[in-house]
Amino acid sequence: MPLLKAIAAAVFGTVLAVSTALAETPMATLVVADAIDDVMTLDPGEVGEVGGVLTSSQIYQSLVSIDPADPTAIQGLLAESWTISPDGRIFTFKMNPRARFASGNPVTAHDAEFSLRRVVHLRSRSAFIIGQFGFSPENVDDRIKAVDDQTLVIEIADTYSPSFLLYCLSSYIAGIVDSKTVKAHQKDGDYGNAWLKADNSAGSGPFKLSNWEAGKSILLDRNDSYWDKKPGVEHVLIRHVAESAAQLALLEAGEIDVANRLGPDEFDAIAGAPQLTTLNGRSGNIYYLGLNVRNQYLANPKVVEGMKYLVDYQGMVDTVSRGMMEVHQTMIPKGFLGAIDYTPFKFDVAKAKALFAEGGVTGEFPLDMVVWDTQPYTDIAKAIQASMAKAGVMINLQVVDGREWLARYRNHDLDIWLGLWGPDYPDPHSNAKAFTVNKQDAPDGSEGITDRFGWNAGALSPEAMAAVREQDTSKRKGIYEAIQRVHSRASPFIFMFQEVRKVGVSAKVKGLVLGMTFSDDRYWAASK
Repeated sequence: MPLLKAIAAAVFGTVLAVSTALAETPMATLVVADAIDDVMTLDPGEVGEVGGVLTSSQIYQSLVSIDPADPTAIQGLLAESWTISPDGRIFTFKMNPRARFASGNPVTAHDAEFSLRRVVHLRSRSAFIIGQFGFSPENVDDRIKAVDDQTLVIEIADTYSPSFLLYCLSSYIAGIVDSKTVKAHQKDGDYGNAWLKADNSAGSGPFKLSNWEAGKSILLDRNDSYWDKKPGVEHVLIRHVAESAAQLALLEAGEIDVANRLGPDEFDAIAGAPQLTTLNGRSGNIYYLGLNVRNQYLANPKVVEGMKYLVDYQGMVDTVSRGMMEVHQTMIPKGFLGAIDYTPFKFDVAKAKALFAEGGVTGEFPLDMVVWDTQPYTDIAKAIQASMAKAGVMINLQVVDGREWLARYRNHDLDIWLGLWGPDYPDPHSNAKAFTVNKQDAPDGSEGITDRFGWNAGALSPEAMAAVREQDTSKRKGIYEAIQRVHSRASPFIFMFQEVRKVGVSAKVKGLVLGMTFSDDRYWAASK
């Protein structure tokens, strides 16, 4: 433990320059470098940021899970089996009798009841994943019920594609908490939220929270009460290191084991280093520009359409990305039901200017773009700034830290957001709801990205809701395909790239599993 404490102490202070002498991370500790300054909470009932979701998923488990190698394969986890009523509205789960929380308490249907109801009652920004099934604080206690310790019944308000609820119940927001422990720390009806936002956890997963210092580090300890296969390491230490070059230097020096934010230059360097390797995985993450149509210029559909011809998509793949992204111009990622190979836009300054002129806009005009101060966002932003200037779109880059980046997005305090969307669950509705469904068509009335950027999707919004209710998989697939061909051209979203997942890893690390959604990396499978 002395060496681990020394490393943690260094992390909790200012990150120092990497020493030239080769260091060694403790064999019992997996040390990860990532950008985690966006993390605002580790309470599974409200977590939503990439770093927070990744961490929460090492601590908490859901009723069901997916196979990261095959997202269509739904597996039991805290629930060992389930049945669905003929009308598709009542799901009955039988709990896994082996499952235990870190406290040693058994995981029961009453814990699942409390946890899922809790998400709805907290009204957190991620509650829509559960709320979209017609749950509200007024009805959820009647519709999610534990019949006994081993039986949980969930009644949803409408009939959906059979796998849809199961995918949502596999997401990070559906993590089950130890109700006895959390209830003991409730204060003023907060469902234990204040306690779980501090250095506390109450999960059944392979790790438990030891220490979180916002913007600097997260330390997880092995859950010695873990009911499944023992994790390969005793601790996971996640360090905030935003710069890709700094991550590579730490990896080369042996001071970290995993570098999550490397760029093409860093991967070129790894290729010649025998002590390092690259781990590849599937990814559903999509890089896009969100255009706030409240802006006087962006309210003009011809300006929006023209800007889609001012991104040098392939040029950035060949230069900025170099193997880490591929051109993708629709809202549903490759590998999901309904994905299509549809790339109608290419860099064409003359075409963009002609569209601007059709919309009555000539000459230069300014727009602000909010950008996270980490790679690859900054390089992508500079390339877009240069290409758009050729048609008179003068982009002012506002480069900010992760928290401000998310806050500006959530408060629509911007003209353009350079963002990344990772699906919350491996079903096309995760993306279709976000980018197409307006709140008036959402069963729970939740705001989607459409509303956040001020766009009325018109007929596409109810069409997306019809797709998720379609029981015939082939027909459902066709609806998504048709929606995307219209959506890519009409929406104020410029879809640019799908991520090709790559991380830098010390050669001594074995077994690390990368997930397709950002919540499903599995550090407990790693060993050294």
